[in-house]
Amino acid sequence: MTHTGHAHRTPSRTSSARAGAVPPGALSSLHERLAALRRERTPAVDDFTARVRSLLVIASSSRGGSSMLAEALRASPDLVHLQAEINPFLRLAGLGHPDSGSGSDRLDAAHLDALPASVRTLLDEELARDAGTPADGSDPDRLALDIAWRLTVQWPHLPLEPLELADRARDLLKGAPPGDPATVTLELLRHLRGQGLPVSPWYYDLPPDVLRREGFGTPSAASPGPFLIEEPPFVLARPWRRVGPDGLRDRTVVVKTPSNAYRLDFLRALFPNARMRVLHLTRNPAAAVNGLFDGWLHHGFHAHRMPAPLAITDYVQRCPDNRWWWKFDLPPGWEEYTTAPLLGVCAFQWRSSHQAVLDHLGTCRTDSLTLRFEDLITGPERRAAAYERLTRWLGIPLGDALLRSVHHGIAPVAATARPRAGRWQARGDLITRALDAPTLDLADRLGYTDPAHWA
Repeated sequence: MTHTGHAHRTPSRTSSARAGAVPPGALSSLHERLAALRRERTPAVDDFTARVRSLLVIASSSRGGSSMLAEALRASPDLVHLQAEINPFLRLAGLGHPDSGSGSDRLDAAHLDALPASVRTLLDEELARDAGTPADGSDPDRLALDIAWRLTVQWPHLPLEPLELADRARDLLKGAPPGDPATVTLELLRHLRGQGLPVSPWYYDLPPDVLRREGFGTPSAASPGPFLIEEPPFVLARPWRRVGPDGLRDRTVVVKTPSNAYRLDFLRALFPNARMRVLHLTRNPAAAVNGLFDGWLHHGFHAHRMPAPLAITDYVQRCPDNRWWWKFDLPPGWEEYTTAPLLGVCAFQWRSSHQAVLDHLGTCRTDSLTLRFEDLITGPERRAAAYERLTRWLGIPLGDALLRSVHHGIAPVAATARPRAGRWQARGDLITRALDAPTLDLADRLGYTDPAHWA
């Protein structure tokens, strides 16, 4: 069943009403503050995107397991990662909705061609500053600069001074346990709150019991600010080793963001000399829709401030601020769902992302592999077989470090509840009714033919 709602005009670069866009003055102010950090955080590789020779795009729906998979893959020394998602770098370059003019999260090669040369260079250098691998915490100065960058980008509307934050982080790191940026970030947030700034650790991917024990009260359902560069739950900067030119020659760069389902042509253009491979990570619609539903009702996951108020039932009634915020990815055609029931919106998001991946793979010659999230969470033998298949496809060894993470698992990443098999069945009747014919048809195409076997 198709739900129709308010038909909003698609934003464009020439639109006089730029509601939802990052205010030009605010973005300029943010770039001015980040400029001081850029001088300290020099890129490790010149012409980074042109030097990448191998690119892996993990394409999935939101709440499809891509964060968990990417975190596990960080254990492999044969792969290069961004510390988190690519979205903040795109928004800093004016490539987020609605600034991109695409009307959704969709980007293609034309959006890259339209960037001014200076902005294209900035995007390249910011990616080069971030690309690397987890480290042991032996470079506290670099970690302090990264913490300052993250905080400034996470609270872009606040008058934070990045170099002052870096100095304070550097001092705090001297007394913190090695490799423990969470303690430092909490102390910096406590310091900023003491200055009267409305920051909150509840917007970070931190254990709620720790935040309550540290006296941070309870979370707010409202967004962290009037506009966003990074989407909450915010990530913590971690000890990190930048990749150099030699490391790019024989290693694959991994890019993970669910919105990339609508950006595969763009990413091919962004990394023009790379062999691009697409890992299509699937998850049964009931489990993914359940995760999306939980996320929409969570105090995080704000993604897009809308140009007109939403009327999504079961959502906007929870908090006055909700009517202005779309959560998770923004597929083309979202305008038809501004008055839909929330579970219908979630089913639309699941269906749209996987359909976009299938459409791309059906029209472009792209090396791809389909992997089920269920295979990554069901027993060590099944997990090991899935990762063996993946590493064999990538042409990298299933080394000891990655094998340990496969057998022992990793801590949940940006989870709204403790993961468990069949969790969606607690609201099974509601979810089953939300899975309309187009959603079930796509589920069949992806091999999810029998709901009785959906984990």
